[in-house]
Amino acid sequence: MNWEILTNSKTIENLGWTLLHSLWQIALIALVLFVLLQILRRFSANVRYLISVFALAFALILPVATFVGLERNSPSNPFQNESLTAENVGQIDENLRRAENLPTFTKTETQSANQKNDGVFASIKNFQNYFNKNFSAVLPFVVGVWFFGVLFFAFRLLGGVWQLHIFKTRGISTPNDDWQERFSALCEKLKITRTVKFLQSNLVETPIVVGWLKPLILVPTSVFLQINPQQLETILAHELVHIRRYDCLINFAQSVVEVLFFYHPCAWWISSVIRKEREFAADEAVIKSFGASRLIYANALANLEEIRHPANITAPSILVAANGGNLMQRISKILQKNTEIKRSAFSAWSAFAALALISAVLLTVFSPYSGEFVNAQTKTKNRKLAIGFVSIPPLDRTENAPKDADATARLMIAKLTQYKIPAIGFVQGGSVSDGEKLYPVRANIVRLWRDAGFEIGIGGYKHIWFYNTPFDDYVANTEKNERITKQILAEKNLPLRYFSYPFLNTGKSVEERIRFENWLKERGLTSVKYTIDNNEWMYSYAYDMERNDNDVQEMNKIRAAFLEYMSKMFDHYEAYSSEMFGRDINQTMVLTPSRLVADSADDLFAMIEKRGYKFVSMDEALSDEAYCTKETFVGEWGISWFERWAKAQGRKLRDEPKVNADVQKIWDENKSKK
Repeated sequence: MNWEILTNSKTIENLGWTLLHSLWQIALIALVLFVLLQILRRFSANVRYLISVFALAFALILPVATFVGLERNSPSNPFQNESLTAENVGQIDENLRRAENLPTFTKTETQSANQKNDGVFASIKNFQNYFNKNFSAVLPFVVGVWFFGVLFFAFRLLGGVWQLHIFKTRGISTPNDDWQERFSALCEKLKITRTVKFLQSNLVETPIVVGWLKPLILVPTSVFLQINPQQLETILAHELVHIRRYDCLINFAQSVVEVLFFYHPCAWWISSVIRKEREFAADEAVIKSFGASRLIYANALANLEEIRHPANITAPSILVAANGGNLMQRISKILQKNTEIKRSAFSAWSAFAALALISAVLLTVFSPYSGEFVNAQTKTKNRKLAIGFVSIPPLDRTENAPKDADATARLMIAKLTQYKIPAIGFVQGGSVSDGEKLYPVRANIVRLWRDAGFEIGIGGYKHIWFYNTPFDDYVANTEKNERITKQILAEKNLPLRYFSYPFLNTGKSVEERIRFENWLKERGLTSVKYTIDNNEWMYSYAYDMERNDNDVQEMNKIRAAFLEYMSKMFDHYEAYSSEMFGRDINQTMVLTPSRLVADSADDLFAMIEKRGYKFVSMDEALSDEAYCTKETFVGEWGISWFERWAKAQGRKLRDEPKVNADVQKIWDENKSKK
């Protein structure tokens, strides 16, 4: 009985016919929009955006008007006459005949006359009537499917709204005062009169705008470190433009329309056009405000996508994000516009080169996954890294010599060979010789490195601080190590080319350092400048202690903490690179040839590769012009060259990631014993 009521419901029938008519109505609107967009392709993105918004609005209004019209007129369904009795039908036919003063025909005669008079048109009409009759029969089923489809997509939309609520309330914090001031200045520059909150978040993967009544901009905490301030300012300006244009409100309305017309591909296409043109329009507004920063803005968008893409997270469509739309087309438009209008600032060739470079980067981002340890992010960067190991053989950080040092060396060499890392091993002579004769076992470890094809460099005979050592004594310490190491290299007629400062300490004065550098140069030696310094040796010491106790559980904890720490250190120094040079310079990293590094090699080197690094020789890494940057650091300790350059430029040093508390405790206990 209920099903009969449903099937005979005029509202259900009208809704069904509305859904049927919407198929051709929205398709026609989409066709008109497509033609208009082709005609207006040289107009501003904002014009195309407004036309697309009106098209989607019309795609909603027209079916609604159709439904209202059907409800208001409530035309009789011709197939409901089947419920009439034969007597009633005959009475109706008789009344019609009398009214029109027409002769009475039998059923057969009538059909014959219709066929003669109407011909092909009668067949078409019969087909239409047949279609209408059968479609009417399934109208309740169609409406039911549509209703459940709407419920499904509505719940999905509500899920997006809930996700926004989570973003707004969890893992957020206030950026530092410097960024708050920058943000206020941007609001003034863009004439934003509304109150806009600006927070950093540990949950979002890309800068987003949340809300339209009380707008909020959320920026991933990592972005502050991975994108330089100039680039991030253009991204923030993009989000502020969205707020000024009330794009979040329109985007929410789009999402509602998508829920109602989930079944229509043309509705989704129109909505996608709106999102694309909205981003183009926002880009145009940003470029208008930052006219001289087109290349910076284009690079900012590319870098932002590189940060977001590896997370492999699909953001809810309700979000308005800086890297939305077709990123490739956006960057292309930005740079093409640059060549047309700003020829005085950038030549056509330089703009084309920049466009080709960024295009290649983004095409690589979206290329298929390949390689065991290579993901999308790997292909978005042309980063290079050289690694130096100090010292070989490993230093004795425990009361006894490191356990099975030979096996550790062989394992380390195998991993370096596997990952094709042209590392340098720096010899500490005091671990190899007493100054007169070589220690066979430890000297053979150096030979293992040498024979595996790795370059051999030197530190000091003793691992001492330059700051605390008289110049002549420091030179003598280095010279003694040079003599021992050359003895091993001479066995294979190999040269000695590199020197690594113990503890990265370069003396108590600039003059003393220059004097020592000149001494190195006279002997054909080059000092290594490490950009990625770290406290790996503390983790290695803790690992050795637990390994001596055969505590596998604690060893695994230390390995996990070490990998997390190294990832943060790369974030830390990559931020320096972006901030100081506006690009990824060739990096150099110092490690010790410890058992921890050997046991963690697969995870550590895979992590480095996933960050987009190619392992290169020290020659290639140091050829980067960044290493010519002036630095005048003098201190009792050693610091990375990024920190030296920052100090020379008067920059504030970044807060360095902390060593794991448990590892720090083990190290502190070791120091207290001494």
